[in-house]
Amino acid sequence: MSPVLAGVLQLLALVVALGLAYRPLGDYMAAVYSSKKHLRVERWIYKSVGANPDTEMRWPAYLRGVLAFSAVSVVFLYLLQRVQGGLPGSLGFAS
Repeated sequence: MSPVLAGVLQLLALVVALGLAYRPLGDYMAAVYSSKKHLRVERWIYKSVGANPDTEMRWPAYLRGVLAFSAVSVVFLYLLQRVQGGLPGSLGFAS
C-alpha cells in the first residue's frame, strides 16, 4: 500500500469516526456543561479552592487565573526539560 493511499484511508477513517461520534458526544457535552447540578467531587473541589460555581468570573479573577496557570506551566516545562535525560525512555543524550 502506498503512503498516499494509507494517508487518504486514515483521513477517511477519522472523518467517519467523527461523523459517527459528534451527535452522541455533543449531546453529552451539552448536558454536562449546561447542567445546574454539581457532582460530589466537583462540590468538594469548589469548596477546597473557595470558588462559587454559581457566579460568573469577573475579568480580574480570570486574569489572575490565566497568569497563575501560565506561571505554573512554565515552571513545570522548565523542570521537565531539566530532568529529561534521566526520565524513563530517555535516549541518554547529555543535557
